[in-house]
Amino acid sequence: MLPVHPRPRRAFTLIELLVVIAIIAILIGLLLPAVQKVREAAARAKCSNNLKQWAIAMHSYHDVNGRLPWGGASSPVRISWVPPTWPYVEQQALAGRYNYNAGFYQAPNGGPTKSTNNLVCAQVPTYYCPSDRGSPAYWEGDPYYRARANYVVNWGNTTDPGPSNQGAYAPFGYTNGSSTPRNAKLTDFSDGTSNTLLMSEVILPPDALYDIRGDVINNDRGCFSFMTINTPNSSVPDTLHYWAKNTDPMMPSVSGTNGQNAARSRHTGGVNAAMGDGSIRFFSNSVPLTVWQRMGTMNGGEVIPNF
Repeated sequence: MLPVHPRPRRAFTLIELLVVIAIIAILIGLLLPAVQKVREAAARAKCSNNLKQWAIAMHSYHDVNGRLPWGGASSPVRISWVPPTWPYVEQQALAGRYNYNAGFYQAPNGGPTKSTNNLVCAQVPTYYCPSDRGSPAYWEGDPYYRARANYVVNWGNTTDPGPSNQGAYAPFGYTNGSSTPRNAKLTDFSDGTSNTLLMSEVILPPDALYDIRGDVINNDRGCFSFMTINTPNSSVPDTLHYWAKNTDPMMPSVSGTNGQNAARSRHTGGVNAAMGDGSIRFFSNSVPLTVWQRMGTMNGGEVIPNF
């Protein structure tokens, strides 16, 4: 019997191999946008949940104290809205160690200088939108380091400082335009809590950059707030009292004494925002400016159209 020799297998030619690689590359190219959309949807949902927790914290603080927290105050001590709301976002340990009779930069709250090992540098998970760079994020523009955060309160259609004779105003601000914090109550929302912005987002600059956006522990001008003067992610530069050139095209800015910051995020097409009733909405960058400004005040008497 003659031996049977198996027929040798024909190897892939170079052209066939290149065709297979090209097909795989096309499939990956088709898949990546879908994966990115899923990731962004998840990040936006997580961001919404963070804002929801802050909105609930604002309401819980109101239930206990009969008013919303001050956006920021310089007397009797320097403080922003953040430390007073810690107990309501499951940060009782931080609140228990914080000395509310001392400024945010003073021991035991802040210091030693140029150190991230202090109370106000704590990286609270609900500070950070997952679409942005996330934790760790610090203000290191001066020796008193502290945490940065993405979530800020609504300052309305005015600058910081601004005029003292506003007829309509936001939940957070100064009654005299520059120093006396507003004691806003939910009963003051004559436009309706569901029609009034409470909080939204900003994008975080690099730690060492002298750019005050997201410096939420600080009570100074524009550090912890956003304004509705411009629509979300506006191409109009933010005006910063504490300013350094930022090359990020999503964060245009100029130097100025009367600060104003637009709501900004790295979400596709808009920003998340918490309303006065605690609900969370996503606002497109193309929201009409008149509508955005009307929702920036709590007692303007304006009608908010459907859009």
